[in-house]
Amino acid sequence: MESLNEDNFPNSIIMYKKKKKIEATYFICKENKIFILQSDRSFLYIYDLSSMLLLKIINANYGGGLYDLGDVIIDEHCRGVSIKDLTLIDFFPNEKYYYSVSNKESMIVRFFVEEFKVIFFLARITKNIALIDNQLNLLGQIRFFTDSFLVTNSNIYIYVYKKNDFSLLWQQNIQDFFPEEEIEIYSVHPYKNTFIVIAKMGIVCLSQKDGSLIWKCDHYARTMEIVGHYGYVCTSLSFYRVDLDTGEFYNYNRKYSRLPDFEYNGENHWPSGHKVVYHKGLLWYDVHTSKHPFIIAIDPETATYQWIYEIKDTYEDIEEIRFYDNKMFVTDTGNNLFIYEEEN
Repeated sequence: MESLNEDNFPNSIIMYKKKKKIEATYFICKENKIFILQSDRSFLYIYDLSSMLLLKIINANYGGGLYDLGDVIIDEHCRGVSIKDLTLIDFFPNEKYYYSVSNKESMIVRFFVEEFKVIFFLARITKNIALIDNQLNLLGQIRFFTDSFLVTNSNIYIYVYKKNDFSLLWQQNIQDFFPEEEIEIYSVHPYKNTFIVIAKMGIVCLSQKDGSLIWKCDHYARTMEIVGHYGYVCTSLSFYRVDLDTGEFYNYNRKYSRLPDFEYNGENHWPSGHKVVYHKGLLWYDVHTSKHPFIIAIDPETATYQWIYEIKDTYEDIEEIRFYDNKMFVTDTGNNLFIYEEEN
């Protein structure tokens, strides 16, 4: 069992102190501003990130998420705001297109023909104007662009399309690699000239060229954070590392890859969480308990705890941890955003 808290930590570890708690369901930081939606359907609140003074409220209905298009922050309904002058930009004011993914010069939007029937369109972006180019025949849920491909997936299939003409290059049933197990694709990650697929009962590495299997790791997997040539995998109480070049599995010499319990202010806790985020040499891990959530900083080389912090003013689970400049942002399932600043 490891015992550590904010008053007992190695001198080299970055410390954070809470600066502000505000209501937020979605947020994004850009150019020393933070853009916030308080709920899934709300006005857009824009703050100066240094002072946290409110710069502007845009009195229009935004919702579904916030995404960075370079000069514009956009929501799922393709309603945006100029980062430079904070003016509203409505890409499709009279049409119900929904944002899916974008790159520098274009974005893919979806249009619901019926409640459960959707078609995709390519939209070209020029000077904050989006023009529908052509309809795309795509399968699955859209995940991301690479320099050469567009990647989508369904529950068990991965689809890879050529970026230049959106023709299907290859598709692969991930279930074929786990014939005795019931799998589900949790995420897909580009790595060098491969795709890393997190598929619940294991991980596979596929060639970007043709989808052929390069390696397979038969260990339960839920989330992965890629740092260099390693993938750090979390599965609730377990934590392990995979060499993404070879598929080699390393569990830090722990039985079942289980993270050790930790003691905090005299109480024992299970380290039950679901993902890590890499920042400044450490893996930041969110932990759920029966009381308050915790943030634990983990050394990626040893998987030992370097800093433990309890978020005392919420009983909700942590939704996400992000970093921007010298700040740490933590959202919970109760629509709270906690902003922390590095201590000097």
